[in-house]
Amino acid sequence: MPEITTSYSLIGKTLEHDVFNEHGLLLLSKGTVLTRNDISLLISHKIYMVPVLVSPDFPFSSPEPSHSVISQIEDLLKSRGAAEKYLTALEQTKELFGKVTEVYIPPLRQFTHAFFPLLDQVIKETGLFTPLYLIEGSDNYTYRHSINVGILSALIAKLLNRTTEEVILLGQAGLLHDVGKMFIPQEILMKPGRLTDDEFEIMKQHTILGAQILSRMEGTNEVIIQCALLHHERRDGSGYPQGRKGLDIPIESQIVGVADVFDAICSDRVYKSRNSPFEAAKVLWTLTCDGLLNPEIVNRFINYIATLYVGSNALLNTGEEVEVILIHMDEPMRPLVRRGDEYLDLRKHRSLSIEKMIG
Repeated sequence: MPEITTSYSLIGKTLEHDVFNEHGLLLLSKGTVLTRNDISLLISHKIYMVPVLVSPDFPFSSPEPSHSVISQIEDLLKSRGAAEKYLTALEQTKELFGKVTEVYIPPLRQFTHAFFPLLDQVIKETGLFTPLYLIEGSDNYTYRHSINVGILSALIAKLLNRTTEEVILLGQAGLLHDVGKMFIPQEILMKPGRLTDDEFEIMKQHTILGAQILSRMEGTNEVIIQCALLHHERRDGSGYPQGRKGLDIPIESQIVGVADVFDAICSDRVYKSRNSPFEAAKVLWTLTCDGLLNPEIVNRFINYIATLYVGSNALLNTGEEVEVILIHMDEPMRPLVRRGDEYLDLRKHRSLSIEKMIG
């Protein structure tokens, strides 16, 4: 019997068997046609998966990526010889994620078959991935985000002098960190506005669902499972789903968590436009200073990222175009830039910031 994530998209669906609370009390009987009040009742009792009769096309299928995003990937990565590898990985990732059900989970080797050639090239060629943050549009964000987080997680592992095997493992973990979102309703994933408290409780379940899926995946291991479960944990205990603190969060999960935050900030999503990698670095730095993220990971990562954009063009928050000239290691998110014939040290001009990178 299929169990579907509890959400208001299940209104009108029929329960396949009785649902009980944690104390064994009957909440809803088999055959109940779910109403809005029924869904609210289930959520209030922290029942996030329910057995319902569903049509073969449920959960929702995701839209095909638009020509706009595909053409941008081709244009931005073609000169670097990576466009075909990225698009092949994107197509296969989408296809395999779509096959994940309660009954069937593709083995790990199928997910990594098309991803590894891309990962290998990115690891060897510094800055190969930077054009990805020029892409406009949110089409197939979940799948692109999965690939990007896989790339970034592996890069961070390399920056931390991890072994080749660990770098590859972090790439796999990053690729699969959000697989649980395949069981989160599309109307929540694609909602253009702020999630309600109930919707956010459902969204948070993607970590638990992802770990459950990966624990049954052939070829996976504990690190990959933990990264799916714990990538939203924060060092001060404010994260989810377990509220872990400090050293109780595995370093691998912390790495994937940093990669996840960075890519989310730098990418267009249905409810917000992308920010520049320098803005993302600023957010990571703030979260680190507030005790949420690991300073060793964040410091190495943002210094590395910032140096990749020397010589690149960007837009300031004033709308003016500048060129990135020099990265200050003490404050990499506020570089020296050139505006026409004038040089501006953004450490001194605190009201100015890099809003967006441009091609």
